[in-house]
Amino acid sequence: MSFGARALIRLDALSDNLKILRRAAGDARLMAVIKANAYGHGMLAVARQLEDVDAFAVARLSEALELRAAGIDKPVTLLSGVFSRAELESAADNAFAIVVHTEEQLTLLETSLERPLTIWLKVDTGMN
Repeated sequence: MSFGARALIRLDALSDNLKILRRAAGDARLMAVIKANAYGHGMLAVARQLEDVDAFAVARLSEALELRAAGIDKPVTLLSGVFSRAELESAADNAFAIVVHTEEQLTLLETSLERPLTIWLKVDTGMN
């Protein structure tokens, strides 16, 4: 009889793994990707457990805003970028970095903002 797959995540193990990564990374900064509810393991719980990372990455603006509403003030990068002027404004208001993937996103960035915005440019080198 099968009961299906189950994953058990020990949050303290995440902290231990982060310590190992810190030693291996030297002076490099570390960003934890916690999109999709930390891959189903609880985005807020994982973010709080990984308080020693330098930044977080999420897929969408809604996830980033959830982090801010929960008091998480680390830098946050939106891996999918933004898709409207309102999202662009919200990203800038909250000092979120955005990843630009498409020509439409580049066009959106041509509009004037009153504040700086950190932008990561995704370049497809043929490996997707």
